[in-house]
Amino acid sequence: MAYEQKPNTGALFPNIKKTDNHPDFRGDVHLDKAFLENLITKSKGNLIKVQIAAWKKESSAGKKYMSLSASEPYVKESADPWEN
Repeated sequence: MAYEQKPNTGALFPNIKKTDNHPDFRGDVHLDKAFLENLITKSKGNLIKVQIAAWKKESSAGKKYMSLSASEPYVKESADPWEN
């Protein structure tokens, strides 16, 4: 059975660097179209912020990588209901 990528997830793998300008890690993130449309609708400028979380993992073949998850940025709610 082939692996099916979950929405708003991805992975970073160590990159084989040939020069110092090459990235240390490379990978992909698969973003759900509705997730992107929602972020675009809520944005108030030309930049759209996406929160990324990463976990260190190891593949069944023993290759180390980072598993990624994308979400809307966390906004801490005020403990004081009168504070805005």
